[in-house]
Amino acid sequence: MTTRIAQEQLTYPYCHYTDGQSHRLILRTAVTEPDRRPYVWVEAENLAFGGDVVSMWLTIEHVDGLHAVLAQASTYDESVGARRQYRAVDHTGDVLVVWPGSTWTVFEVTRQANGDEESATVRVVVLTGRLPELREALAAAAEYAQRRATGDVQEPAIVHVPKPRVLTPGEHDRAWHAVEGAAGEPGADPGTILSAVLAALNIQAPSAEDEQAASAALRGRLASGTPHRGR
Repeated sequence: MTTRIAQEQLTYPYCHYTDGQSHRLILRTAVTEPDRRPYVWVEAENLAFGGDVVSMWLTIEHVDGLHAVLAQASTYDESVGARRQYRAVDHTGDVLVVWPGSTWTVFEVTRQANGDEESATVRVVVLTGRLPELREALAAAAEYAQRRATGDVQEPAIVHVPKPRVLTPGEHDRAWHAVEGAAGEPGADPGTILSAVLAALNIQAPSAEDEQAASAALRGRLASGTPHRGR
């Protein structure tokens, strides 16, 4: 039986996705001690006051299976949906179930009752259009966990999170009015609203060349040593 993980053993890279019902899905890397086994830590949280937080462990083998299911989600067929459900059970008995769909994919994490906690389930609904970035994050987390397990990366003693810059009252007012103005324009979309807010705050968005370079760099990192190549 693998020992339970301490919170400080969960490190970057990580990603999170929050759905329209304020349910959040988080992926982190995890390495257990003393056996140095790599995992991807999956956490689902109901952000409502007093909401449940449940989590489970994905082995690298589990990640392979889940990555394949998510890669096929864009070609989802309602007639075979039931056969394409993904289910993983970790060594503690906690469960992840994934239902791919043509519009959204449901992630359900269930904690089994134990001596300290009651059973709980949290569902997160991920838009199918967001699955490519989730697949990349899943692959990156698995690859990084394996590197940590073999000692290829240095474990940080403390993860320092920089403090956010606080807007001045004037900046906040300009951003608020920019959102109001852009949202009222015909055909307004999130990109239009974001551009208006950045302009109001005098912030330069990255160029298309910078975004392409960042995407290419991420693909390069995933291609070097990741277990998901050749799929």
